[in-house]
Amino acid sequence: MTTITLDELKNLLHEGKVSFEFIKKDGTNRKTLGTLKEEFIPAEKKPKSESKRKSSNLRFFDLNKNAWRSVYNGTEKITVI
Repeated sequence: MTTITLDELKNLLHEGKVSFEFIKKDGTNRKTLGTLKEEFIPAEKKPKSESKRKSSNLRFFDLNKNAWRSVYNGTEKITVI
């Protein structure tokens, strides 16, 4: 397992599917399989337009939940598994 930064995770998610875990804002541990690569996101779940919402959190598509989720910007430990 390798600990990475939020920016490194973002880059990996753009490349394909990534198994990772992180500590959620509520303090619980979360394991997931996520992506930002469009070919892995179902057509009905793809964003319709560029979001105008400003956020420092990293939004990703959770392939296990088939829904959009976020990693909090203040997350101290993100681990690729």
